Amino acid sequence: MKEPSVFCYGEIGVDNIIQADCLPTPEIAVFPSAESYHIGGAAANTAVWLAHIGIPTGLSGNAIGNDLYGQQLKGWLGQHNHLDLSNVEIIPRLTTPFTRAIVTPDGERSFLIFYYPQTPKTKFSLELLNGARYLALDLYGGPERLMAAKIAHEAGIQTAIGDIIWPDHAVLPYTSIATNSGSYIRTEFPGIDVRQHAHALQSISKGIVITTDGGEKIYAIDKSGTSFTVTPLKVEVVDATGAGDAFRAGLLYGLVNSLDLPKCVCLGVAAGSLKVGHLGAATTLPSLEEIISLANTLKTIPVQ
Repeated sequence: MKEPSVFCYGEIGVDNIIQADCLPTPEIAVFPSAESYHIGGAAANTAVWLAHIGIPTGLSGNAIGNDLYGQQLKGWLGQHNHLDLSNVEIIPRLTTPFTRAIVTPDGERSFLIFYYPQTPKTKFSLELLNGARYLALDLYGGPERLMAAKIAHEAGIQTAIGDIIWPDHAVLPYTSIATNSGSYIRTEFPGIDVRQHAHALQSISKGIVITTDGGEKIYAIDKSGTSFTVTPLKVEVVDATGAGDAFRAGLLYGLVNSLDLPKCVCLGVAAGSLKVGHLGAATTLPSLEEIISLANTLKTIPVQ
């Protein structure tokens, strides 16, 4: 297997997706229409997308167990030839982290998350990256995430970090590429202008800052502070789980192949749009040709 171009570090687990017409309330029971099991965790999702479209990718983060979920997960991950699993730790008698996600007909989801915080994490080191040019990192953990970003950044490796929305977060100065959700920003900062907020983040990171917004315009700022938008095509949303992870994978595919930022963002938008039409974050994967074809229909518009 080739040395990885991208190394994904963070959440690795299983998603149990429960389809229901609505969410339960204290007085009203809900009768789900279906449930299914999928690869889960931001790092695992991004890594699988990248490997599927031909990017040699490494994966590590939290350990998994040799329980039923762990065995299922190992089998699913092992189907991807470009995915290096040598740094995924398997600990006997450990409970593999998992998420139960209730998905409603509008594609939105509500999460119950089990065991991720207390599960042991693989110690991050420069050797772990094995020559990778990019580190894809999620922040759903503890101090090991900050250590990973700092080590990679100081070694000249580009860090792509999701949901880094706090201007005072210690990891922001080590963030080369921030990919954030506009809805998440509005939840944490009610009434805020997400574009102004993106520029505030970029003034600290001095890197790329991209704000996705569901089916609305994506707002991107390059390293020089120049911004542009991309309008995604309207698609039927079946399950939004992992849309941000798919976006990050498409974006990184373009960056690894030295494409300009607008083309990279369009690839990310295309991957995210194709993902939401299917259940599971990384179960039904489009071909690279499908992603490129959709990306080629999108236009970027400079913002003055």
